[in-house]
Amino acid sequence: MNLHVHADYAPPRSWDQFEELCADVFQSAWRDPALVRHGRAGQRQDGVDIVGRNGALYPIGLQCKKRSKWPVSKLTSKEIDAEINEAQNFEPALKAFYILTTAPDDKPLLEHVRKINERHKAKGLFEVVLLGWGEIVRRATLDPKVADKHFGPAGGGAPRSPLLATWIMSHGKLLKSGLELELSVKELVQDLHDWPNGHIVIRQRESDDLLEKLRSFEGKVLSNDRRQARIKLRDELQKFSDAEKFAEQGILFMLTDPVVSVMLLKVWENDAPLAIEGFLNNHIRPWTQRRHANHDLYLRMSPPGAPEERCSAPLSKEDLAAINSIKKMRRERFGHELTTTVADLPDGVRARVAIPRIVRGIFEFISEDHLTWDRIRQMRATEIGSWSFSIG
Repeated sequence: MNLHVHADYAPPRSWDQFEELCADVFQSAWRDPALVRHGRAGQRQDGVDIVGRNGALYPIGLQCKKRSKWPVSKLTSKEIDAEINEAQNFEPALKAFYILTTAPDDKPLLEHVRKINERHKAKGLFEVVLLGWGEIVRRATLDPKVADKHFGPAGGGAPRSPLLATWIMSHGKLLKSGLELELSVKELVQDLHDWPNGHIVIRQRESDDLLEKLRSFEGKVLSNDRRQARIKLRDELQKFSDAEKFAEQGILFMLTDPVVSVMLLKVWENDAPLAIEGFLNNHIRPWTQRRHANHDLYLRMSPPGAPEERCSAPLSKEDLAAINSIKKMRRERFGHELTTTVADLPDGVRARVAIPRIVRGIFEFISEDHLTWDRIRQMRATEIGSWSFSIG
């Protein structure tokens, strides 16, 4: 049963997310793993944002209608004509051209497009398809995975959850850094303020590769060897999917928990991007991929209300040097080190090493030790600056 079908969904929060929704809808409908966004997000060429294939029909251009006012509330026939004229310059020549808009479905505009198609057919030009927001939602909800990703899981009376951001990883590394990541985090914080029930998607390129391999098995009679190969691929995909879900939970926890978010966004204003980057790049891989690394020293940390609980993170030589440097400075200035809690650590070590490990540790307390969130609060584990540490 499709629980999305009767829901009334608002358009995406951003132009980039609308383009991604359109790409997902038609990749699913046409079963086209090679469908691509044409250029970088929001970067159009000859009126085409997305290029795809529907069976033997190729290339098909999709243009996600952007206006200065977002989301688009109205579309005119002149704008449609301008987009079609621009799309005629696309090479190789398009076989079909879709104009996708968040504006409502409009009967006069659909009639205008039908007349254009009559002229195009006589001239041997591409077919034009105009889809408004209502029709896009209808098509999106035909695939529960697409609907869940962009509108949040349906059913159970839970509020809908718009997709606020999609961040891509490859080979265990986030494909954002520096200023780009800093701005993305700030935008996500603002969107979470406006849409507290919103969600994000962390996607690994390896997951997409595995999905494409799995599609090669569809619709075929499989030998036992091929069935075993498919099972292996599905097991591998599940591991990547679990890591992605864990990453999404960790990021939302850092940015929305009433205690943690205050520290990251207000007290340590520069820590959030570095902490998120450290969490994604170093802490979402399965433990089996980390445990064989050789490290001489570890940062061993415990929550203030449960000193018997502990989690550890490896320290680099640079990290240790930074810690020793700040200890020396405090001894010279204050007569003693005053370096016993995470808040006392050098900024970079705290953001890149300590906070990501504490966040992962909190989720390990829940998933592995089966502690409740009430117990987590009693342990004062969310008071990340008050965790004690030692080096060993």
